Amino acid sequence: MADYNYRNREKENAKEWQIKEEAGVQKGNVHSYFNEWVDEDQTSESAGEDPAVSHTQHPSASVAPRSRPPPRNLNQLQKVNYKKPFDNAKHKQVITFARKRDNAARAAYRAGQPPSVIIDLGRPLTEIEPSVARIQRTFEEIGVRFGSFILPERSLKDTKISIWGGRKPTDDTVTELRQWRSHARARQRIQESRPSGKDNFARIFSIIGDSWAAEEKTAKRDAERQHYQKAPQQGQKFKSNGYYLWPNSEIRAIDLFGPHCEALDTLRIEHRVYINFDEARSIFKVHSNSGAERVNEVVQRIENTIKEYVARDHRPVTLHLVEPPSPPDHRPNVQTVAGPFLGVKQARSKIPILDGEKLAPDDTTDLEQEAENSMSRNKSWTYGATQKVLERIPYYRGYLRMRINFGTFALVKFQWPPGVSSVTLEKFAADIQLPGTKGTLIRNIGSDRTPQDILERCRQAGDLFQAVSTSEQSLADVPPQYVAMIYLRHPEKIEEMVQLEVTFTANNAKDKAFEGSKALWTKGGKPDATTQAPPLEVFHIRLHSGISWQLQISMENTIDISRITPRMEEFARGVRFKEPPADENPAISGYKVFTSPRTLPIIGMEQKTTFRYSLKAQPSCILELSRYDEYNGTDPRYPSSTQWAASFYDRDWDVKFSENAGLGVGQSASWNPQTEPFFRAWNASTSKAPHAGFTDVFRQVQAVASFLDKLKGTLSDPNVASATNEISQETAFESEVTSE
Repeated sequence: MADYNYRNREKENAKEWQIKEEAGVQKGNVHSYFNEWVDEDQTSESAGEDPAVSHTQHPSASVAPRSRPPPRNLNQLQKVNYKKPFDNAKHKQVITFARKRDNAARAAYRAGQPPSVIIDLGRPLTEIEPSVARIQRTFEEIGVRFGSFILPERSLKDTKISIWGGRKPTDDTVTELRQWRSHARARQRIQESRPSGKDNFARIFSIIGDSWAAEEKTAKRDAERQHYQKAPQQGQKFKSNGYYLWPNSEIRAIDLFGPHCEALDTLRIEHRVYINFDEARSIFKVHSNSGAERVNEVVQRIENTIKEYVARDHRPVTLHLVEPPSPPDHRPNVQTVAGPFLGVKQARSKIPILDGEKLAPDDTTDLEQEAENSMSRNKSWTYGATQKVLERIPYYRGYLRMRINFGTFALVKFQWPPGVSSVTLEKFAADIQLPGTKGTLIRNIGSDRTPQDILERCRQAGDLFQAVSTSEQSLADVPPQYVAMIYLRHPEKIEEMVQLEVTFTANNAKDKAFEGSKALWTKGGKPDATTQAPPLEVFHIRLHSGISWQLQISMENTIDISRITPRMEEFARGVRFKEPPADENPAISGYKVFTSPRTLPIIGMEQKTTFRYSLKAQPSCILELSRYDEYNGTDPRYPSSTQWAASFYDRDWDVKFSENAGLGVGQSASWNPQTEPFFRAWNASTSKAPHAGFTDVFRQVQAVASFLDKLKGTLSDPNVASATNEISQETAFESEVTSE
């Protein structure tokens, strides 16, 4: 029987990482995600989770055990038979390449088992639905929904369809396929009743026919390669053979790639090789008739997956560095004031501020040299931490981002001496570097100025900034960028919160026609096993002003395409820009400029208004000044609370890290994993100095921080004012660290 492939979506899913929460983590034992589900009646039809398949209608068909999600309660836990691949208390999650749409029915097909049932639709598939792409999407959607796997018997022109799955999934699949055929007939009758367009639109029909022919050709070509996803026949001979001994004893290869190594399907199809894993010997076997070069390439990329696993599983690098205050602002002690509630457990954070009387001018003579030495040490530690992280993330596949964020630093966990209200600045700077210290950067610079004053001061900062685009003649011409940030419950997983960001941009500040440029779905709410701490966080705590900054390399926690349901796609399309009244300036008043449908339950929404300025010293460096408006008040048009925040980055960082988003299994980025390419020297006269580029960026960050100090305002006590400013839980950066 010939094979057929769902080519495009399969390849996308195969390229995605999947991080699954491990079930039953008790007493230091970590259980495998790939477990056998004992009770067939306990099924889950949540988004992306396929029902169990254990019974078949074909007399010789048997289906492999279903991979199930971790149990959500104790009663469910008692019905599961777990296997322990290893005992290692430090591993609380298993990073896996496994695709999220593989189910037991597909596993049975991979194992070469016969179909559970074969049905005859009475008409060739291309007559029922001329579009090959629609056939692919329909079969895949039905298979995911009912926990089955569907393939044509021989080709798209065949009338018979093979179905793998249990008794109930196959019955439901057959019913759905017959309904699909009936609906297709109804659509065809409607089209036939319309006037013929042969005379007037012959060219258009010809183009459509060519497109279908191209899709048919692609389907046939991929169908020839589909059989590489199956195990080779017993005793089959090959021209080239390769072997790779799996060296990682902490995690089994099948836990990383799936029971049938389905995560390596892209390698199988791309290089036309068979890949099998001998679990008893812990060895990969690669066979091909296409040449030894392909086999060697596949073996090398399987070996490289270890490096990616290490990059993801490595402990994040976090530093807390206190920036010495200038001599006029120096105070001898540090105390803390109450901050916002942060994290899952809603722990009360503490914001450190300077305390005590300012020193007399005669007593500040030695402080300048001490401050210079401390700044030099902080820069050196930041450079070393950045270099350490960059060396291990070229193999990371996914969306990476490096930013310098500005906001208010808050302590979540700190070893404060008991019975004292304040400590010396020197002791605080030393103790905050102890292991166990946890902090976060709150998305708020604590400005008491009006929005008009803030924007006007930015427009007057021509000595530091310039317009990003050449079409903008001055800083006053910089257009805002609006982002609708909507928090929702997942339509098929009520306990999971998701966030939708829709960006609206315009060509210039005078243009009122804003268009939605992109929509991004990310995970939000309570962290789970898929939520990873950023690989790098270096906090520079500026106690004298209250505005701290943080160098962060983060991983975008985006939702896999297979988890975005049709209802979510429809909701995203319904979020649209609404032009404000002529007398409203949203950047000043916070007027909401977007509308959203009511098809999904909305938990909350924010509007982010961003102004982008480039540095005069280095135009590739961008400062984003953003206003965040939250809408929970009685008037849905105006915000109930507002915060201002800022971030700084080099556009070259995004260009380099964008390569990681398109990597295949076992591939690495081509950028140089050194700090110098990311931090280029700006001045030719100092380019030969050690770490010249890093020093230039460090200096400009200090200049931006000083500018933000002026935006904050002239407060009687800026530290206390920023600490007591109301900051909601949702306004913390993604770098937030929860209390244990």
